[in-house]
Amino acid sequence: MLTGAVLMGVICVLGPWAVLMVKGSQLTGGAIPIIAVLFLFVMTAVVVPALGALHQRLAFSPSEVITVYGMMLVGATIITGFTGHFLSVITGAMYYASPENDWKALFAEHQHPWVSPTDPRAVQFLYEGLPEGMALPWSAWTLTFATWMPFMAVLYWVVFCLAVLLRGQWIENERLLFPLTSLPLAMTRDAGKSGGFVSPLLRSRLMWLGFVVPLLLHSWNSLSAYQDGIQPLAVIGSFSLLEGEVRVPFRLNFPIIGVGYLMSLGVSFSIWFFYVLGVAQTWVFARIGLDIGGGDVWNSGGGPAAIMHQQAGALVVLVGFVLWTARRHLGGLLRQAFNGKGGHDEVVAPRTAVIGLLAGAAVLVAWLTLTGLSLYVAVLLVLGSLVVYIGVARIICEAGLPAVQTPMVPQAFITRGFGPAVLGLRNMTGLGLSTVWVGAGGITTVTSAMLHTFKLKSIAGERPDRRLPWIFLAAIVVGMAGSIWVTMRLSYAYGGINMHAWYFEGAPRWPLTYMASVYNDPESSFAPRMLFTGLGGSFMALLFFLRQRFPWWPLHPVGYPIATTYPIVSYDWFALFMAWAAKGLVLRHGGVRAYRSLVPFFLGLILGEFFTACMWVFIDGAYGVEGNMIFNS
Repeated sequence: MLTGAVLMGVICVLGPWAVLMVKGSQLTGGAIPIIAVLFLFVMTAVVVPALGALHQRLAFSPSEVITVYGMMLVGATIITGFTGHFLSVITGAMYYASPENDWKALFAEHQHPWVSPTDPRAVQFLYEGLPEGMALPWSAWTLTFATWMPFMAVLYWVVFCLAVLLRGQWIENERLLFPLTSLPLAMTRDAGKSGGFVSPLLRSRLMWLGFVVPLLLHSWNSLSAYQDGIQPLAVIGSFSLLEGEVRVPFRLNFPIIGVGYLMSLGVSFSIWFFYVLGVAQTWVFARIGLDIGGGDVWNSGGGPAAIMHQQAGALVVLVGFVLWTARRHLGGLLRQAFNGKGGHDEVVAPRTAVIGLLAGAAVLVAWLTLTGLSLYVAVLLVLGSLVVYIGVARIICEAGLPAVQTPMVPQAFITRGFGPAVLGLRNMTGLGLSTVWVGAGGITTVTSAMLHTFKLKSIAGERPDRRLPWIFLAAIVVGMAGSIWVTMRLSYAYGGINMHAWYFEGAPRWPLTYMASVYNDPESSFAPRMLFTGLGGSFMALLFFLRQRFPWWPLHPVGYPIATTYPIVSYDWFALFMAWAAKGLVLRHGGVRAYRSLVPFFLGLILGEFFTACMWVFIDGAYGVEGNMIFNS
């Protein structure tokens, strides 16, 4: 725990500095923060062998290393996912209000004084930097932090209880693949059993061959920023289809190639196939002039609204199927919760998890109503956020993608569904502020981070550890306090608008611009959007039926809800196609033995890019080079 807490403290310094100042690879984003993998690599390759050489009892056991990694996995999601958006989103209405956009009357005057600072100068200096010699205005933030931190504590508790309730079904009953556990397991497995304290993976020449591929390629491209004579090699590009009406981006993404090789063929095939299907739909809709309205807040991928609503409907059906499949497991936990018996094989007692989830959700609703939302809006928002958390966690655990975004967020359905006439500006303002905890991305991966820690522990042969809640709590407290402190120090020192453009310009403006557009130009009917939501949900139900009924059915439903989201479109689809083709050829011509023998090479691709991305963030930061983004989750 102490080691994990110290490493989390280091991550709290490096994470904001890397993204805000260096503007390079995101060290703390996604379901598998690359800084956590780097520290795990250093521990398993250097620290543990060195301690073991001094004395065998000093070396960390594989289980202890996993505990440290689990703390980083859970805590690092806070750095950019929550903190990176929190400070700017809650202050954006005040700072960006102008006579042209009238945001002061639309939003700033409707923000509850508890949820954002009321001192205009404190907000202005956050974005523009403090005058020389002026102290950081902590007092202006006291009430804001006193309001938000209890809410976030309860939210993380709800997410933890949710992960506990899903753990047994996904890990023990369904035995989901959890591809993202392959690398940390391989780095810690069998250490100390043969040839010292270094795992067989780190002694594999094939792994180092895969490691060096992204290391050399990205290092060559990175050196082009230092030497004009070095011409970078293209790893990204795009091409146009159908007379230039549809643009198709592609990227040579080594971590996704590595993860895709570990996926089942059905999953990797389905994701890129449904992406191609989405491209075809986009072209057809453009040809026939189908337009059901503008995009929505935190829509991922920028595709037509009709496609995003289809995938949103698919995500709802996915969550419904997941809960229906787990009905016996969840029913057993409910019975144990009511009679107080059993549950010794869970991380916390079933009664604690069930009551904690229900009571925590009630507290969230109460907080939201106290800070401005109507009761029905608060209830729908909390229920919608739980749907998003479950759906995203399921896709990450089953498919293993490092970055998964929901196609739509519940705020969009609530805003469009009820409309500004029913909601009013107070509700719309509150819904815009809620994007800091459902929509920005970081909080949505916490459930999967906890479940991956449970999975790693179970594979290591441990029973559910009832110390894990305290371990997670330590990681969250250090991550929250440390990242807020560092981000505020950087923002007030250099000015938020002088750092990464997204976090202090894009993120705070997006929800406000969206709410203003809906308020000023409301749609006459929500029916077209619900029609395509229903079509997507129906198609998803058909996919589940065909997969359950026919074992040969090639399309896996998990690929459909995310097929045209931003990570798939911009970073993943082409790499998944390459991984699917490579794995198919290996299995066809070499069989399972050849597939297994090549696994270290593909793990090396993942580890090599993560190491290279971190390495060049540190080098670029030292030499003042900005914008060299090797890996983006």
